[in-house]
Amino acid sequence: MKIMMTMTNSDGHAIPATPRRIREEGSTAAVTHYVETRWPAIGGKDLAPLPEHTFLDPEFAEAYQPGHVAYVYVAGSGDTLKAPDQPTGLHGLARRFALPLFKISATASENALARIEDINLERYAGMYEAESGLACDPGYDNWRLVLIHPSRKPIPGAPIDARPRVIRVVLPQGLSLITFEKELHERLSPAALGRWISSPTGRKHCADLGLDPREAMRLTGYNTGEAERVSRADELYVFKPRRDGGRLLTIVEHIVHDFVVRDAAADRPAWGWVALNQGYKAQRLINTTTATK
Repeated sequence: MKIMMTMTNSDGHAIPATPRRIREEGSTAAVTHYVETRWPAIGGKDLAPLPEHTFLDPEFAEAYQPGHVAYVYVAGSGDTLKAPDQPTGLHGLARRFALPLFKISATASENALARIEDINLERYAGMYEAESGLACDPGYDNWRLVLIHPSRKPIPGAPIDARPRVIRVVLPQGLSLITFEKELHERLSPAALGRWISSPTGRKHCADLGLDPREAMRLTGYNTGEAERVSRADELYVFKPRRDGGRLLTIVEHIVHDFVVRDAAADRPAWGWVALNQGYKAQRLINTTTATK
């Protein structure tokens, strides 16, 4: 796949330019050419690991009670190995937009492959809003787990196990899977594809590549019988497993720690959300106890 960029000459006119190749010819990597865009990072610029003793301190250790188990996974899609010259699915999208893109979420299934089977049936993120209406891309029925590559082990005492393709988390009592999942996405959101591609930086990136940002605003169609609901695919992120695996682990550690410590202090986080896919305005729910103090 040939990538072209546009540059502005001294007369202010856009001229085509070929970016510098950073991968050898024939590479199946998502990003094969250098682009000047500064990629966003999950967790934001202020994300920092917790101190090594955090989960051994009495503040956490005496308050934590084990609850349900969750598995955080990272997935990619496409038929790159079958047709390397015509990449499909999320990998094909990543190639076109010169971005490392993956789906990140959590499941209660002891075998995350069961969740992968579900999103294959749904063709998760397989649609987008084209100029003439909804359009579908191939390859979004071929999702697979990818290696996470955390750069370190979990902090001692954390109820977390970093495995090759999942991060296993024993959630504290009172923290449901859906609340954990929504808080995970909130903390990943600085690198959310749909959010970033709509930003000035994202739009400039698309303009430099001569691409329509709407193609990267992915949708999923959910059949409900005689009707079909189309929702935004909000679980896609700019993410490099070898670079960002440690950041993902740090985010999970923060979620577990914050919930337990604040719950023990009678200040349980009121993590909540509104249904963005149903047209409500984005906002974070606040802790009403704190707000009235």
